[in-house]
Amino acid sequence: MSKLMMRGGYGEHGRSCFLVETEHDRRMYMVDCGIMDTDPNPYPNVTAEELEKVEFLFLTHCHKDHSGAFEHFVKQGFRGTLVTTRMTYNLAGISYEKTVFLDVSENNQDFDNRCILGPLTICYGRTGHCPGGLWFEITEGTDTILFSGDYQEDTLVYRCDPIQERSAKIALLDCAHRETELNAKDLRAQIVRVVSKKIKNGQKVILPVPQFGRGLELLILMKNAFPNLRVRVDRDFVDYAKKMLEERVWYFTEAYEMLNLDEMDVIDIHGTQMSKYDYDILLLADTHLKKQKNEDFVHHQLENGAAVLINGREKENGPVEKMLKEGKAEKLLFPHHQSYGDLTRMAESNYFDMILPFHNHEKEILL
Repeated sequence: MSKLMMRGGYGEHGRSCFLVETEHDRRMYMVDCGIMDTDPNPYPNVTAEELEKVEFLFLTHCHKDHSGAFEHFVKQGFRGTLVTTRMTYNLAGISYEKTVFLDVSENNQDFDNRCILGPLTICYGRTGHCPGGLWFEITEGTDTILFSGDYQEDTLVYRCDPIQERSAKIALLDCAHRETELNAKDLRAQIVRVVSKKIKNGQKVILPVPQFGRGLELLILMKNAFPNLRVRVDRDFVDYAKKMLEERVWYFTEAYEMLNLDEMDVIDIHGTQMSKYDYDILLLADTHLKKQKNEDFVHHQLENGAAVLINGREKENGPVEKMLKEGKAEKLLFPHHQSYGDLTRMAESNYFDMILPFHNHEKEILL
C-alpha cells in the first residue's frame, strides 16, 4: 500500500503539499510544494532526507500556495523530476533542468491525457482555476490517488476537463469555499448584484485581483454584466495578462477573443493624478495591496466614496484585512475554487473510497 502524508494544505488554507511513499523501492512522489506567506515558517514540513527520496514532484499550478517552496526544496536536496505544464513553469518563475512538461488536448470532448513515469501511471486534465493548472490521477500498482488541485468546472474563461466517472482509493479535493453550498453561477450572480447596487448608489467599484488567475474571469464577468459601464484595468493587470494569454489551449475560444490586450481600457496609477481617474469598475492587479502606490490610490478612492470589494484571501495584518475590519471594504466569494456544494456533486459523479477536502481549516474525512 502507498502511504499518503499531509505536509500542508489539509486543515489549512494554503501551503499545499502532499507526500506519497510508494511500494516501488520505498521511493516517494510529491504533489505541490506551496508556502503559507502569512506564517513565520512558511514552508511545508518536509525533511531533507525525504526530499532526497522524492522521485517526482507534480506541480498543479503556479500560485505560491502550491509552488512557492520549490526553490527552497531544491536548496534542501530535491533532485527528482519536476512534472508540470510549461505555462505553470513560466508563470511560477521556475528554472530547473530536470523537468517533464505535460501537454493537454485541445479537444474537450475527446480528453485522454496520460503518461507513464517510472512505476506511476498519470492521468491529468485542466482544472479551470488558472492557465497551466492541472489535476492529477496517479496510480501505482493497485493504488490510485486523485489530486484535484485548485478546481472549478463552471468557469467563464478557463477550460476544465471535468473529473467525472473516475475511481480512486483516496481523493484530495479542493473545498476552499467550504462555508457555502452555492454553485459558481449563483456566486457570480451574487457578485453582480453587489456591484450593481454600488453603481446605483453612485459609487465607483474597485476589485483587487491576483497576478495570475481570477482577474481575467472577473473582467469578463464585469464586461458581460455591465456592457455600458467603463470597466478598466491597471497597467500591471495587462502585463500579467500578456503572460497568461500566451497559450490558447487554457481558454474558451470566445473568452480568449474577448481578452484582447489592445482593447483593454488601461489606467496608469500615479499619486499626483488620483482625482482625475475616470472609471466605473476598476480591476487592480494587487490582491493584497502590497504596492504602496496601490494602497495609497485605494485609500484616496475610499475617501471619495468608492467601494472596495475583496474577492480572495487577505493577509493577516495587511492593508486589506485592516480595511475589512474597519468596514471600509466588503468581502465576496468568487468561484475560482469549489464550494461544499461543488464537492458534494463531485463526490456523487465519481467513485472515491475516501475523500479528503483540502484548502480550508477543517480536517474532514468523507467515506
